[in-house]
Amino acid sequence: MHSVQRIERKQRAGQKQQRGRWKTLTDWARTQAGVLLMPIARAMGRLGIHPNTITILGLLLQTGVGVVFGLGYITLGGRLLLVVAPVDALDGALARALGQKSRFGAFLDSTLDRLSDAALILGLTAHYLRQGAHLEVMLLLISLVAALMVSYIRARAEAEGFPCKVGVLTRLERIILIGALSAVGLPAVMIWTLAMLSVFTVVQRILYVYAVSRREETYG
Repeated sequence: MHSVQRIERKQRAGQKQQRGRWKTLTDWARTQAGVLLMPIARAMGRLGIHPNTITILGLLLQTGVGVVFGLGYITLGGRLLLVVAPVDALDGALARALGQKSRFGAFLDSTLDRLSDAALILGLTAHYLRQGAHLEVMLLLISLVAALMVSYIRARAEAEGFPCKVGVLTRLERIILIGALSAVGLPAVMIWTLAMLSVFTVVQRILYVYAVSRREETYG
């Protein structure tokens, strides 16, 4: 009982800390996507398509983009990524349309998102490794580790009862950054920006959880 009360206090502290802060692009996009994609989701629901099928399709499409990156077609890969990215939000819209939101669906979506991130960044890494561009390879590997850490920090914080959606580079921002800068022929800018903002987001989330936990310990 006391454990539950402590978790609830932590969640309230986290929510209070987050109110008034800058909302992530992901928060805004989820709201907009829910409106824009709902007609498509309803049509897919009538065809009997399951949300988890769309989740798996999203992984396959982004893995395909990673292969395109790996073959050296960076600009093409960026454009394809911007085209397939909306599929990422379609599974959630379909689940809501069908009333089939589930804990396993959320788990599967989060898990496959990490694989999609890895496929994209490793595809880029493979290309630059073949080019002998060791600095770019190092930056991309830093970005990959940081991207996984951003997700892990949120999961670990929420397991402790602290909501943790803050951050300048959550997954949607990362996808847009990779896709847009690659699409316009600025891969070097993309790689440096991705690495710096990914690491910054890791630090940002750690400091945020520290602040919320200190507040909870101080005020109970």
